[in-house]
Amino acid sequence: MSVTPEPPVALNKRISYENLVVECPWCGRANIFNRVSDLKTHDPISSRLVTCLLDDCRKPFRITGDSVYPAHEMLIDDCYELLDRKQYVNCILTLTQAYEMFFSLYLRVELLYKPFAASPAHDRVEFNRLHDLLQEKLANLSFGPLRALFLYYVTSRRPPKNIFEAQRLVESLTVPPLLEESDINRVDDVDLMRVLKALRRTTINKLRNDVVHKTAHRPTFDEVEAALQETQFILLGLNSHLKLRDDLNWYMSRQAVADGLPPA
Repeated sequence: MSVTPEPPVALNKRISYENLVVECPWCGRANIFNRVSDLKTHDPISSRLVTCLLDDCRKPFRITGDSVYPAHEMLIDDCYELLDRKQYVNCILTLTQAYEMFFSLYLRVELLYKPFAASPAHDRVEFNRLHDLLQEKLANLSFGPLRALFLYYVTSRRPPKNIFEAQRLVESLTVPPLLEESDINRVDDVDLMRVLKALRRTTINKLRNDVVHKTAHRPTFDEVEAALQETQFILLGLNSHLKLRDDLNWYMSRQAVADGLPPA
């Protein structure tokens, strides 16, 4: 009895926030798979059978080993390719977007995921309603307001304890003034305090505005390299302390273990 051989695995690949670029093991040419349009998912691809996109090949092969980095880290990684291509404007835009995605993730975790996981009744309807409300509140906020919200909550350390407290907080959510450095000095963790101060001082949002809205500034390599190094220090440093994950089920399992229950 003949056995159909397993399709080969694509070995050479380049992973980015938006695409997976892999070499077809049959014809050796690059295939660019867009995560949304081609692969139909935002989730990491652990194993996926695909077909070569080149019309004269169209043979099946398998993609494995996608990145599980948070979205903001993948955006930072994308900037190395932009830097090599000398697409300095796009690099500044991408770095600023990475900050904004990180701030939004933090607020989602602190104001939604954790309080929902800590609530006795896991009402998914209420979760979805509050999720949509939070997204609506954050939708039109850019770097400055999001940074102010992030710094306020990360230094106050008074997150809502359950979904009911979260609901009241999200419904009345307003942007506070940007914290002064003297306020950040209250943070006990010296390493975290250093990163928070660097975040308060960064002017990448002003550089982004100069690039896009005002003077059509064309940044230099030195400006972009400095912004990339600063962003890595700040965002990778913050996530090292906060360990954020865009995964509600992970927070629910973690809470269940803390409560002495089987993982959710």
